[in-house]
Amino acid sequence: MASKSKNVRMEQLRIFEKKLAMRLQQLDQKGISKEKAQSDPLVKSLKSKIRETNVRIAAVEKFVQLTQALAQAKVQKLADLAAKKDEKSEPAPKQTEPKQKKKADTADKEPKKQPVAKDETAPKEPKKQAAAADEVAPKKPKKQPAEADEATPKKRASKKKEE
Repeated sequence: MASKSKNVRMEQLRIFEKKLAMRLQQLDQKGISKEKAQSDPLVKSLKSKIRETNVRIAAVEKFVQLTQALAQAKVQKLADLAAKKDEKSEPAPKQTEPKQKKKADTADKEPKKQPVAKDETAPKEPKKQAAAADEVAPKKPKKQPAEADEATPKKRASKKKEE
């Protein structure tokens, strides 16, 4: 019962109902009453499977309805967006305001930045470019000195500053 297809679930439901009808018919032929037939373990099992299948079918239908609702919302949103584009394409009357007023509005909205004290400075982040360069080109292993080279003094390589 691992299938998620609605058609497969419908087929399973039909099969379980058919098995239940056959079992009830067998019990009726044996002379067992309908009330006692409901307490039969096989009948209970089949009814349980039918309920489970109905729940799963309902979940699939709910998912399909949700998908359709989202598709309709998307179409509606695209239609609204197209309508707004059409409105923008029409020339709108221009409104002129004095520039001094705009400057005053922005000055009120944005507070001036205060210099940060030295104690409160945020730690600097490591350079990302240097890390990327290390990943691309692995470091070369150091050369082992030969016996003749051991007598000569070793030179230290100077590190280049990255900018």
